[in-house]
Amino acid sequence: MPQDPKHDNSEILSPVTDGLVIKLIESVADIAESEWSRLGFQPKQTNPFIDPRFLSALESSGSITADKGWKPLHLTVYEQEQLVAFMPLYLKGHSFGEFVFDWAWANAYQRHGLEYYPKALTASPLSPITGPRLLHRKLELTKLLAIVKAVCEWLEQNHISSWHINFPDSDGRRLFEQTDLLPRRDIQFHWVNQDYAAFDDFLSNLKAKKRKNITRERRQVESRGWTFEWLSGAEATEQDWQLFYEMYKKTFADKGNWSQLTPEFFPMLAKSMGEQVLLLFAKKDGQRLAGAYFIRSATHLYGRYWGALVDEEFLHFETCYYQGIEYAIAHGLEVFEPGAQGEHKLARGFDPVLTYSYHYVLDPAFREAIGKALRYEVKEIDQLLTYYQQHSAYKATSTDS
Repeated sequence: MPQDPKHDNSEILSPVTDGLVIKLIESVADIAESEWSRLGFQPKQTNPFIDPRFLSALESSGSITADKGWKPLHLTVYEQEQLVAFMPLYLKGHSFGEFVFDWAWANAYQRHGLEYYPKALTASPLSPITGPRLLHRKLELTKLLAIVKAVCEWLEQNHISSWHINFPDSDGRRLFEQTDLLPRRDIQFHWVNQDYAAFDDFLSNLKAKKRKNITRERRQVESRGWTFEWLSGAEATEQDWQLFYEMYKKTFADKGNWSQLTPEFFPMLAKSMGEQVLLLFAKKDGQRLAGAYFIRSATHLYGRYWGALVDEEFLHFETCYYQGIEYAIAHGLEVFEPGAQGEHKLARGFDPVLTYSYHYVLDPAFREAIGKALRYEVKEIDQLLTYYQQHSAYKATSTDS
């Protein structure tokens, strides 16, 4: 069972530095709605997984709580009594729901009689999505570095083993590369829209074998009588969300996984984010038997959860990948991110991209050992990336038809 990461936090991090006052808050709801715009937040434009409505729905629905191993202690930064920066921060009592795997680190700590948990995490919970990790109002680099330093000092003062910043965007990477945090890389598979007008245009860019395999998979699903129904968050009813939750929970249980999201989360987020939340049902003989949950921005489609009441070959690929590609093409979206891992996505038109994380490890000996391991790991990641790029589903030349 997840541990409840107990911690008695003071309201203000010490030291207050560079004219900044840094406070920890226990809920996103503690920040007034009007303050978010000062940080450059724009609904539908800002990455939805740092959207206060998304983070708040996780907390308000009871999906992200201390007793589930996620204690919110979000970082807020004030200058002259005005909010100038926000960073999601959680004390974790486990390593579930992060998609950057540090179980070996935790086990090594335990073998040496040290406590790895609680640890600190800056990320969007349960979401392997690259995005902003420090929203701020155009703060200069010296102040951003002062914020990072203050968090590291807070870890030391409270004897917290480590701090993990998962999936930062390019701005975050530029910041963290200028600190002594340990960098780490991994690979995901994303689909990129090349101004396709239709799914067939996408297929025409693929190698012949890959194109035929996708066509065969889609035809098999269609021949069995499957049809698909898209609903926006504004259109889906409470009954729709209840059905999808049953699918989601069953699929997690069948795989022996822990379904952390509560039934309240899905309709709660749909109500607050409306058209950005998407629910797709797969139907056969008039019955909804499978479904997938997506979130979109102005430019991206993000596939997040899938569930099914039946087990049928290729249904997952159609529901979670091909329908998403069709949606992205129809709505002019630039990128479709279907989730973490999944080498099988390569053959279906998703190309490899690097993702990043950064890690502060308190214990000097472990910091050195982990740093050495990560330097070795990056060579493996580079080799794997090259391999994936060489095995892309896309035609290398116009003659490969």
